[in-house]
Amino acid sequence: MKPKIIIGVAIIVGALIYLIAGGFKSSAVYYLTVPELYAKEHLPVGEGLRISGYVVPETINWNSQNIQLNFAMAEGPDTLRVKYDGIMPDQLADAQQVVAEGTLDSTGVLHATKLLLKCPSKYEAKGQGTNDRGY
Repeated sequence: MKPKIIIGVAIIVGALIYLIAGGFKSSAVYYLTVPELYAKEHLPVGEGLRISGYVVPETINWNSQNIQLNFAMAEGPDTLRVKYDGIMPDQLADAQQVVAEGTLDSTGVLHATKLLLKCPSKYEAKGQGTNDRGY
């Protein structure tokens, strides 16, 4: 093969690798617990985050007029306020484990774009509030 063709193919392959790596980096979202977030030296304001914690009892505030949900999530002594613009998930409840994905603002509020809930019934031992069929 001619050296010009080899160099051209190498440049194209290098450019593709660079674009793919850059795409992965920009879409990467870190998974942290609430204490891990507050253990950081500087809070990652404006960066994409995925935070795990438990809904603090009696903090769920649903505004159906504005379609806005506010609640606090905690793990251990650390608490994080969450604001979510969208439909409230049906299974969101006090002490429910939740993963909120979004960005942190300068006041320490997580503006969530996605909420993921863990279904606690999957993890109950057989016989604890269930019949022989598992429900």
